[in-house]
Amino acid sequence: MTADPVRIALSRDEALVLHEWLARVVDEENADGIADTVETDADVWALEALRIVLEQALPEAFAETSEKALKAASKRIVTANGPWAWSDAGG
Repeated sequence: MTADPVRIALSRDEALVLHEWLARVVDEENADGIADTVETDADVWALEALRIVLEQALPEAFAETSEKALKAASKRIVTANGPWAWSDAGG
């Protein structure tokens, strides 16, 4: 790992949603869910490093109310930004 870290600013909602997605596709599915989009093992290791950083910063990701918090965070993000261009259902 290089000595100079990179700092990324995300809202807590964005961090929670991103952490959940990374936990699901990288950790639980062993990156099978994104196999068609990664080119090297380094891609997966970089995503795993991001998941770990988010996990350390988000105690609510493991709280008993984490599913409720995730749904609320997702709703706030879509409300603020609108549905993604290819989304019929809005998230």
